[in-house]
Amino acid sequence: MIAASLTELFIWLFWEVLLSFILYTTGAVALAVLSLGKIQKPLYWPALFHHQKRLAKNDFYMVYLSGFFFYLGLFSLLVWLG
Repeated sequence: MIAASLTELFIWLFWEVLLSFILYTTGAVALAVLSLGKIQKPLYWPALFHHQKRLAKNDFYMVYLSGFFFYLGLFSLLVWLG
């Protein structure tokens, strides 16, 4: 029981701290590159990112999901080519 709770806490912490920052940053860069600079979203330092994430507007989630779908597409391309 305690091991399961600790595992869940570790996974949540890993997702919250590292993966969400990477997905947001990738999404912001991918949107800027794919739109040829017409869509520009701010890039945050990790400490400031956590504060901005708490304010979480719909715009934040759009960038976050675009980073997620970028990696999902990259993974799908690798599986298809392999």
